[in-house]
Amino acid sequence: MSDESTKNEDESLFLDEMHGVTPLKPVNKVKLAKKPVKAPRHSESEDYSFAIDDVFSLAEMVDDCPDVLSFARSGLQHNVLKKLRQGKHPVQHELDLHGLTVDQARVELLEFLGECEAAGVRHAIIIHGKGFRSRDKPVIKPMVNRWLRAVDNVLAFHTALPKDGGSGAVYVLLKKINS
Repeated sequence: MSDESTKNEDESLFLDEMHGVTPLKPVNKVKLAKKPVKAPRHSESEDYSFAIDDVFSLAEMVDDCPDVLSFARSGLQHNVLKKLRQGKHPVQHELDLHGLTVDQARVELLEFLGECEAAGVRHAIIIHGKGFRSRDKPVIKPMVNRWLRAVDNVLAFHTALPKDGGSGAVYVLLKKINS
């Protein structure tokens, strides 16, 4: 028998065996994490309120804001911080503060942190913007820097990678809440 006839015979046998078989549907769907459920507004146990106007004026805050925001509470492992800086933690929840006033941004941030706690979110991203629409310098960015440092549930944060917003966003690592 020649190679050509064997090949045709094999193909014919295969097609006979596959008669009536339907191909499986391709599995090409991406599984997304569910969006956290909104937490009830300002419950007694999770009060993230903090004063904006104590000690520093807004002008002093704006002048004192570095390009790269970075903060970590003592005792965190080096590898955890390294992964945060490299954007290797999967983002579970996102907050965008573009176009908001300082007061609006503060309220949104408080609600966001409550949502994260209620849903058990550990890794989030906050997009504060780069301040291009501000008159002189960014306004929301230095306030986010300050507010996040004041919240005990925030273990660390670091300026995001360019693909996630660069100097206009921060990755946030939150405490694990025991239920």
